[in-house]
Amino acid sequence: MYNFWRKQKWSPVQPKRDIPEMASAWLFTLRSVPHHFDEIKAAIESTGDARVWFGEPLAYIEGRGIALFRVEATGFTFLPNLYDFWAEAERNEATGFDIRLYTQNKQLAGSLRGLTLQQAEALIKEHARQNQAAGAAVS
Repeated sequence: MYNFWRKQKWSPVQPKRDIPEMASAWLFTLRSVPHHFDEIKAAIESTGDARVWFGEPLAYIEGRGIALFRVEATGFTFLPNLYDFWAEAERNEATGFDIRLYTQNKQLAGSLRGLTLQQAEALIKEHARQNQAAGAAVS
């Protein structure tokens, strides 16, 4: 197929499809403020037992600008780093922010604010689902 006035064919771009890769990983979504996207992503991926398999620095959902993190985690050792960053960021800024847990990317499971590390881990395990196979597609 020729692209209007070009004499050479254009090659269609094949989008890269990000999917969870870790077998038996907990799959969940975190949403927070766009301002701290890089720092939150770094905190999640800091220990190696969790990774953001899809992240959006600025998404508009229900009229609000949010940062979106779809996470797969085989362990929860990243939670202390996430909470440490969160506490430091709130000390340094005039306004606080929240990190919320969603399942299936749409269903609010709860907020991580005010929870201990053990309660946050229990909340994630209670509401998140586990990846059945490596490379399995998530709806």
